[in-house]
Amino acid sequence: MDPILVTNNLIDGVLMGMLYSLVALGLALIFGVMDIINFPHGDYVMIAAYISWLIAMAFWVDPSVTALLTVPLFFLFGVAIYKSVIHPILGAEPLIQIAVTVGLGYVLENIALAIWHAEPKSFPAPWFNFGLNFGGLSISVAKLIAATVSVISLYLTHWLLTKTKFGLAMRATSANRLIAPLMGIDVEKVYSVTFGLGIALTALGASLYMMWAQTNPYLGSSFSLLAWVIVAMGGLGGVVGVIYSGLIVGVLEALGNTFISPSARLAVIYLAFFLVLWFRPRGLFAKR
Repeated sequence: MDPILVTNNLIDGVLMGMLYSLVALGLALIFGVMDIINFPHGDYVMIAAYISWLIAMAFWVDPSVTALLTVPLFFLFGVAIYKSVIHPILGAEPLIQIAVTVGLGYVLENIALAIWHAEPKSFPAPWFNFGLNFGGLSISVAKLIAATVSVISLYLTHWLLTKTKFGLAMRATSANRLIAPLMGIDVEKVYSVTFGLGIALTALGASLYMMWAQTNPYLGSSFSLLAWVIVAMGGLGGVVGVIYSGLIVGVLEALGNTFISPSARLAVIYLAFFLVLWFRPRGLFAKR
């Protein structure tokens, strides 16, 4: 096996791992604070990727730039989804939550199929889709930018959770949603903002992903599964746990591509996931 190829794939895996961490962070926030089973998380990525593509084509700008519009738009979209769909099922039986959220995912997927059919969409002239070469190594500039923005976003979210009053309210609500109102915390506001922030992070991830990739109505399924793997593997270990788990998933994907085949890369990830949960049922970085 060519060591240069292996190194290139590992670098690519690390960069993709950071993007996966960014997307999974939104799911971790929603599940950790609200205890809601939000299965269609990846479908928000898919819809955001289409919106990013539409804006990029309309204004002929790189999809990364579209995040300036899609992130606030999807924050509001997330708040609307919370008010109309999620709020009525808070505290309901898990089966009801699963049925509603899975149904919402199918609605989003079929809306995409009805509007754009199954034809993949991508921006034909991305600004940053080229490589930097260092002694045989090639680093994708687009993925490097995506990873850098992801790291910054992850840090800012960690700062929000640990250094701000609202972050304290989120953590208090997560710890005990019955006691939190007695401490003067507006739980409804915390839930609305948390869900909106979680969905906004998917829009940011989608805009970054579209810098080199394409979207289709089934993109959401793969992102949903990867996000759940990262969150479960991390064990609700905060932002740090999501970062480490995302890096593990990205590197495992790269190893699967390198030593087995691209079509088997997900099998490598899920096998590792099963092994982790077998020996560490609460995840690798569980805090509770």
